[in-house]
Amino acid sequence: MTANRATAVIFLILALILAAVVIRARGPAPLPSNAPSKRFSAARAIATLGSILAGNEPHPIGARAHDLVRDRVLAQFRDLGYQTSLQQTFACNAYATCAPVSNILARLPGDVRADTLVVCAHYDSVPAGPGATDDGVGVATIIEVARAVNREHYRNNILFLITDGEEDGLIGAEGFIANPSLSRSVSAVINIDNRGTSGVSSLFETSRRNQWLMPRIARHLPRPSASSFFFNLYELLPNDTDLSVFKRAGIAGLNFACIGQVAHYHTPLDDLRHVSPSTVQDHGDHVLAMTRAMADTDLRQSPKEDAVFFDILALAMTWWPQPWTKWMATATLFVLLFGAAIRVRNRETHARAITLGVASFFLSVLAAAIAGFAVAWLATLRAPSATWVAQPEPVVTAMWLIGFATAMICATRLRPLAGVDGLFIGHGLCWIAIAIALTIVLPGGSYLALVPAAAFAICALLPAAEVSAIITSAIAAVIWFPIIFTLYDLIGRVSLAPIAALVALVSTTFTPMASVRTPMHRAAISAMLGTAIACVVMQLFVPAYTREWPRRINVQYVDDNGAARWQVDDSAPAPAPQLGLPPPQCIGSAAMLRCRSVRGAERIALRFYAPDLVSLRVNGVTPPSQPPKFRQRLAPGWHLVSVRGAPEAQIEIITRTRHPLDAEISDRSFGLPAAAAPIVRARDSRIGVPSNEGDGTVVRRRLPL
Repeated sequence: MTANRATAVIFLILALILAAVVIRARGPAPLPSNAPSKRFSAARAIATLGSILAGNEPHPIGARAHDLVRDRVLAQFRDLGYQTSLQQTFACNAYATCAPVSNILARLPGDVRADTLVVCAHYDSVPAGPGATDDGVGVATIIEVARAVNREHYRNNILFLITDGEEDGLIGAEGFIANPSLSRSVSAVINIDNRGTSGVSSLFETSRRNQWLMPRIARHLPRPSASSFFFNLYELLPNDTDLSVFKRAGIAGLNFACIGQVAHYHTPLDDLRHVSPSTVQDHGDHVLAMTRAMADTDLRQSPKEDAVFFDILALAMTWWPQPWTKWMATATLFVLLFGAAIRVRNRETHARAITLGVASFFLSVLAAAIAGFAVAWLATLRAPSATWVAQPEPVVTAMWLIGFATAMICATRLRPLAGVDGLFIGHGLCWIAIAIALTIVLPGGSYLALVPAAAFAICALLPAAEVSAIITSAIAAVIWFPIIFTLYDLIGRVSLAPIAALVALVSTTFTPMASVRTPMHRAAISAMLGTAIACVVMQLFVPAYTREWPRRINVQYVDDNGAARWQVDDSAPAPAPQLGLPPPQCIGSAAMLRCRSVRGAERIALRFYAPDLVSLRVNGVTPPSQPPKFRQRLAPGWHLVSVRGAPEAQIEIITRTRHPLDAEISDRSFGLPAAAAPIVRARDSRIGVPSNEGDGTVVRRRLPL
C-alpha cells in the first residue's frame, strides 16, 4: 500500500468515526405514547412534564409557582398508586444558605429488611427560567420510570426522591441526609440533572470506589456515554449536584446529565418548547435500565478500588481496575522499547531520529495550540466576551483543520532527518509518557493516552508502516473524537485552542507515514488551511447572538444604604430613582437575631465580620461541616447567612469574645420595579435574557451588632 493510498484510507476511517460520533450525538428515536408499558416512552414523559409545569413559569423556592409544581408532582405519584409523603423541614448547606424545603418521597417496597435504592431529581428551578430541562426532564423521567416498574418486585426498596432547593445549594438533599430515619437504609443513588436542553444522556459521575458498579453499567446501559476521565475531572471542579451530598455520606451513586444547547441553561429558554424528546428517551432508557439492575443488586458492597472506564462510540463499555493501570503502562513502555531496540538493531532508525520524533510530537501539539489560539482570537472578535456564540460551527471546524494540517506540516519538516521509524517510535514514546503522567495525576483519564500508546507498542513490532498508522489512528480517534466533539459545549470559547491541539495530538498517530512530500500531500494540506481560513471569515459574518442563543444580562435595582442604582451585568452601575422601599430589619443581640424582610422579599441575607466565630445556627439548624469541594467566597473573617423562601429567620451567632460585629442585612425580591421598563427593553433589543438568579430588587443596610 502506497503512502498516499494509506493516507486516504486513514482519513476515510477518521471521517467515518467522526460521523459515528455526530450521529450518536443526535440520540435515539423517542418512543411514542403507545409504546409497550414496560418500555420508557419519551412522549409519555413529556406529556407528564407539561402537566407538571402547566406553563413556563419559574418556580424557585419562595415563588408562587413553586408549591403548585410540588403538588402536581406529588399527585402524579399518587395517581400511579405509590406510597407518597412530603418531608418538610428547614435545612442548610455548608455555606449557611438555608431554606424551608419540601422533598417528595414515593416508595416501591422490596424484600423485608432490604436496602434502599434512591432515584433522584429536583423539582425547583432558578428564578430566571422555568427549568423544563433542569430539572423538569429529570422529574418527568423518574415518574415515567416509576410507572414502568410499578408492578414489578425487586430485592431492594426503591425510593423515588424529588428534592427541593437544589438550585439554592443542594438544600433539599442536605435536609434528607440530615434525617437518619429517612436516609439510614439508603445504599445507592441514581441522580439525574442537566446543564443544557439537548444532547446524549452521559454518565459523567459516579461515587468513589466504583469498581463494583462497572460490570452492571457495562451490561445494562443500552447506549453508554461514560468516562472515568470526566468523573475524575468533575471531582476537581467546584460544581455540585444532589449526588455530592449523598457521596459525602458514603453512599454509592450514578449521575446522568446532558450538556447540549447550553445557551438555554438557567434562562427563560429552558422551557417546554426546547425540551429534546431524544434526550428524554436517552435519559429514560438509561435510568430505567440502571434502576432495574441496581434494585436487584446487593448494594452493601465494600469495594476498595476505583475503575478506569470509557465507552467505545456508545456501543459498549470497557473498564479495568484502576491499580492495573500502572502495570499496563509499564508493560506498554517495555514493549515499545523492545520494538524500538529491534528497529535500531536492524538499522531502520537510530537514537537521534527517535529524539527528532519526540520533538515532532511536541512541536505538532504546541504549534497547533498557538495557531488555534491566534485564529480563535481573530474569529471571535465580534463577541470577545461571549463564552458561547450562536453559530460556532465555522470556528470549531477551523480548529479541527488546523490541528490536522499543523501536525502534518511539522512531521513533514522533520521526516527527512528522522525517517518514518524515528517519527513513529518518538511519537509512541510521547504517548506513553503522557499515559504515565496521567496515571499519577489523573488516573481516571489515563486510558486517553494508555490505549493509543498500547497500539503504538504493538505496532512497533509490525513491519508495515501503513498498517501501523491505520491501526493507531483509528484507535486514537475512537478514544478522543467523542471528547473533542463535546469540548465546545462543555467550556465554550476557551476550548478552541485545545481542540486544535488535541486534534494535532490524535494526528501524531498517522503523520509519521503521512508526511511524504507528494502533490497529493501538498494539496491536502493546502485544502485544509484554505478551508480553515474560509471558516474563520464565515465566523466573522455570522451573528454572535440570536433569539435562540441570546447573551445573558441580569438587571438589578439596588438600594444600598439609601443610594439607589441600576446594576446591569455588562455595564457600569447607573443612578436609579429612590423608591422608598422599606429596608430589612434585625432585632435582638448578636447572640440571637431575628432578621426579617419588612417588604416580604423572598430572600434575606446577613453578612458579618466575626474572625472568632465559634458556632452559627439558623432557625435552630447548624450548617453541616465544610465538604471537600468547599470554596471560601468571602474575605477571611467574614461570614454570610442566606435564607431563601422565607421573609424572616432567627440567627444565633456565638463568638469567643463579646464585641460589636460589623454587619450588613439585605433582602432580595424577584423581579424589578416598574421604573426598570426602559432598561429591560434595551436588554431585549440587544438580544439579552436574564439567567441564573435573574432580575431582582435588592435593599441593603449596614447595622452594628
